Amino acid sequence: MSIDYSISKDLSIRSEYDTDYSERSTKLMHAFQNSITSGDPEQVRKIAEVAEQIKDLQLVMSEDFEVLKLYCAYSVAALTEISIKNGLPKDVGEAMKKNCFYKIAHSHHKDELANINITVFEEIIQSIKKYSMKQYSLVIRMAIEFIHNNKFKFLFSKDVANAISVNRSYLSKRFKEEVGETLTDYIHKTKMDFAIELMKSNIYHYNEIAEVLGYQNYSYFSRIFKKYYDLSPAEYIKK
Repeated sequence: MSIDYSISKDLSIRSEYDTDYSERSTKLMHAFQNSITSGDPEQVRKIAEVAEQIKDLQLVMSEDFEVLKLYCAYSVAALTEISIKNGLPKDVGEAMKKNCFYKIAHSHHKDELANINITVFEEIIQSIKKYSMKQYSLVIRMAIEFIHNNKFKFLFSKDVANAISVNRSYLSKRFKEEVGETLTDYIHKTKMDFAIELMKSNIYHYNEIAEVLGYQNYSYFSRIFKKYYDLSPAEYIKK
């Protein structure tokens, strides 16, 4: 697979290490951006192979390990921002960034940092495929953002409609047409996706997760979870 490095000169950035403009480094970031919007994880790996040959990045990799962590964290933050601009709900991007920062802070080798960068690209691509709002109308994007930003509350479709000042019946119909699932299903699935992340952390008891996501009790939470995954929360984590 060939990688398109065409980019106008006004997008070039001055290299920290050379007197000339570091066009190849800038083109590399541009290619990374294109890979995110195209949703092609294989292209990410191709770009990573090219990255190893770029002088600027080779010098960065020779830095002190703690400094290298900062470079890696900056890269993750920049990619998260690009992803949010390309339709990823902000809370999803921020959660992903926080998780990467944790991994960076607890890494011990340069190879770990390199793997984190590749992993975050793949996670971003998968998240954009799953959550991207770019193709939706403004009213649907507003509804989705509200759901993600209020996933710790128990929400009805009328709550979403009231929050963005539209008729509930209109919103429900429009949501089904554009997203392909009901507004209620989207609300619960958003909560369940976050519940899975909390369960994987092994920090919270399942009844605590149910409570933090706004469900009245664990029994109801478990019933909703099983509706979408055909397994109880405990069974899902064990599989």
